[in-house]
Amino acid sequence: MDKYFHKIFITNLPSFYKINLYNEINKHCKVLVIYTNDNAEGRNKDFYRGNMQFEHIHLNSNRFIRILQLIKILLQVSYNELILGGWDSLPLWIGAIISPKNKNALVVESSYIESTTTGIKGFIKRVFVSRISKVYASGKSQRKLTDSLGFKGETIITKGVGIFNYISQPPFTPRSEVKNFIYVGRLTRVKNLEYLIDKFNQHPELNLTIVGFGELEDTLKAMAKSNIKFTGAINNKDLHTYYQNADVFILPSIVEPWGLVVEEAFNNGTPVMVSNNVGCAEEIVTEENGVIFSLNPDNFEEQLLKILDINIYNDMRKHIANMDFEAIEQYQINCYL
Repeated sequence: MDKYFHKIFITNLPSFYKINLYNEINKHCKVLVIYTNDNAEGRNKDFYRGNMQFEHIHLNSNRFIRILQLIKILLQVSYNELILGGWDSLPLWIGAIISPKNKNALVVESSYIESTTTGIKGFIKRVFVSRISKVYASGKSQRKLTDSLGFKGETIITKGVGIFNYISQPPFTPRSEVKNFIYVGRLTRVKNLEYLIDKFNQHPELNLTIVGFGELEDTLKAMAKSNIKFTGAINNKDLHTYYQNADVFILPSIVEPWGLVVEEAFNNGTPVMVSNNVGCAEEIVTEENGVIFSLNPDNFEEQLLKILDINIYNDMRKHIANMDFEAIEQYQINCYL
């Protein structure tokens, strides 16, 4: 292993969009990624696949051994910046404590909407943030979280959580009606899919395709009327067909730190309809590319009528077709350089 790195990332597991980001950063400066290998469930296998072109280490699965391993690594190498991928595991705390504060940075992908800032949990987060000199916040909602924790250092808004597998942006083609909606993600409670199915049960004239798997699959299928279809898991490389065949991507989450699928929908030319709890809503969803509906008070129907207006909808498609994803990608890379 090399003895000097410009940036060391400590994060959980490999994910394709983080691998893509680290590969791009590594083209400009020397990167080491330390994977803590904490458990994660409910993802397709290809979610964790990618060609890692940077130096990386997977810590031992034994909790005691991996802490010793991490301490040894950090004491043996030199680096300009230690970038911690959160505050929810012991290795991240070890890194924050033994590394000098002026070298410590924190990636914040949780938003103020779903992350506790009061009580004992809030106190613990404030202690962690006191060891940080720079924050890479994915958007406005994430910056509000660290601001509420009293962070006074430098904050850089990256406008993203990684680089997904971009495709060539499809050209604008107007549509004659808005009828086919799609959800892509895990079938879990926080995604609020029972709420979504209830809404589409009341609109048999609209179609909803649900892509994904999870513990609520049987429950959701039992609720759904004939206008709602389930596909199960779809490989990431094949998702573009589903996005492009749909008229609207919809994400009704109760908890959603960011929402990479919203960016994927845009990249496929598809307007979006997201709840106000989706972490990227404040940063990248505007009246030019989608609608945001409130869960409390519930104004789903009002926002649904707006996106069903064919003139408003086609204006959204036209705007999305002109989005520059190369520039969006480069902006995020530059934030780390």
